Amino acid sequence: MGRFGAVPAAIRAAPAPAKVAGLLLALEALTLLALGVLQVLRGFGSGIDDVPRTEMGGLLALLGGAGVAVLAVGVLRRAAAFRSPTLVVQLLCLPVGWGLVQAGNYAYGVPLLVVPLVIVVALLAAGVFGPSEPDA
Repeated sequence: MGRFGAVPAAIRAAPAPAKVAGLLLALEALTLLALGVLQVLRGFGSGIDDVPRTEMGGLLALLGGAGVAVLAVGVLRRAAAFRSPTLVVQLLCLPVGWGLVQAGNYAYGVPLLVVPLVIVVALLAAGVFGPSEPDA
């Protein structure tokens, strides 16, 4: 099973705020993966003007979803190497969410503002960004 065999134990050992952050990161990852699959499948349909662009967008969403899934596991394991990437990804969501809210797309923009803020607050409450032991 490799490294992912330790994930259930890490989930049990993680403090509640880290579990919340890990769960929200996992939901972000699943959302990105689903959107990537839909985008790739959409590229096979008719009426697409730029198929390579559609396929590349789907591929990037799949890669992003896999990356966020790795971050979710790292947060649950409380590994120090996952602090900065997790924070950067969440901070990058904020201007996108704000732009969507300003454009009137509240259904997309509000979650892109609220979820990253909740993740950052949960990580701070869990002490994930504080001093820690080096990664194993």
